[in-house]
Amino acid sequence: MNKRDEEKQIIFNSLKIALLELMSVEEFSKITIGQLVKRAGIARSTFYRYFASKLDLVRFLIQRELTVFDQQYHPQTIKERFHKRYIREVWRYLLRDRDAIVAIDKAGLSYVYLEEINKHLLQRYPYRMTTEEKINLFGLAGAQYNIIFNLFVKKYE
Repeated sequence: MNKRDEEKQIIFNSLKIALLELMSVEEFSKITIGQLVKRAGIARSTFYRYFASKLDLVRFLIQRELTVFDQQYHPQTIKERFHKRYIREVWRYLLRDRDAIVAIDKAGLSYVYLEEINKHLLQRYPYRMTTEEKINLFGLAGAQYNIIFNLFVKKYE
């Protein structure tokens, strides 16, 4: 990783930590960009270089986690994502980022996760899908969403 990429990762990690800290004491809608950048230790212009809003930051952080997960567990087909082994890996991975998942739910942003997992899966399988494959893909996204927000979050709230 080059120096510029390392700097970006530091910025993104700082923003994630700052956002989670602020969300633990404040409603998401009441958190200002000023509070966020001050807590993250970055300039406001740095935030706006990468993101248009707090919601864009949340979307980015979700996509980043989905991409990292797929790099580690890289199922090649949609069907592989339904295997018990894969679902268990999703659960284990969620345990690592429990606070972020609970914060997303608490902020009323779980719908953003569903939108982002749909987008992520469509990008992972960019070929022309049959209707049945799309049904399976969206069924998978819905199943993963339910595991996360109706089982996982309830267990760790």
